[in-house]
Amino acid sequence: MAEAPKESGEARPARTYATQVYFSDYGAPHTADSAGNDNGQEEAEQNLEQVEELSSSQIQVWRRYSRYGKMALVNPGPLRRGFRICSWCGFAEPTPPPQPPSRRKEKFKPHPNPRTGKPCKGFLQTNHLGHEFITDVLELRFEGALANNPSYNLWYSVLYALLEGASEALGIRRDDLDGTLYRRRGSRIPALVLFDNVPGGAGHVQRIATELIPAFQAALRRVDTCECGAETSCYECLRNYRNQFHHDQLQRGLARDFLAQVLQTAGVIWLG
Repeated sequence: MAEAPKESGEARPARTYATQVYFSDYGAPHTADSAGNDNGQEEAEQNLEQVEELSSSQIQVWRRYSRYGKMALVNPGPLRRGFRICSWCGFAEPTPPPQPPSRRKEKFKPHPNPRTGKPCKGFLQTNHLGHEFITDVLELRFEGALANNPSYNLWYSVLYALLEGASEALGIRRDDLDGTLYRRRGSRIPALVLFDNVPGGAGHVQRIATELIPAFQAALRRVDTCECGAETSCYECLRNYRNQFHHDQLQRGLARDFLAQVLQTAGVIWLG
């Protein structure tokens, strides 16, 4: 007999960890060749174009938009230790912290089968949980002297400034947008990947791709006018619940200085 469900109570369950989303690859099923090979990456490379209005001799901004961005959503579990899962009965639990040496040789203990409630002697394997989904993505690459900085603190700060700026300037719900960094093979500088936060996409990042200047201007205004310390960030400029993994890396001063240099060298006027 399965374990009886517990009373739900009135308190909301505590959240001690969260999922993270990574850019996996480009894929376009309709471009598969006769051998079944997916040509999505090749097609996406051909769609890469320079953003002339934001580029200069000191920095070049490149963009590419695709409806077929493969995103991998991963839940690493508490303390990023994953989950122990039984392939026999489906039992799962967060991986516990390491045991002290005196307890590591304890006899193996069976776990309960969630369907029957009886002990199961199946082997528990540790995994991170996740799945892939396809959505609209906008990749932004930066090259040149002003972008020659591999610090993830800088690029995460710029990424979240642009997401906030695009949301404000274009009237897009912030929850409908998200982003991540993607380090291409052979490159020191990660690309910024903005994506529609709904499977299948909703056309939001496609709008951003065509209106990058107002998105950059609003992003700079947000990090320039915030009153928190330039070496840190707050929920008024860059932080939110989804990017809590990166709160220690976000510095509004880094984003402010970089965005100001991009707009200044490109001759774009912005109102502070």
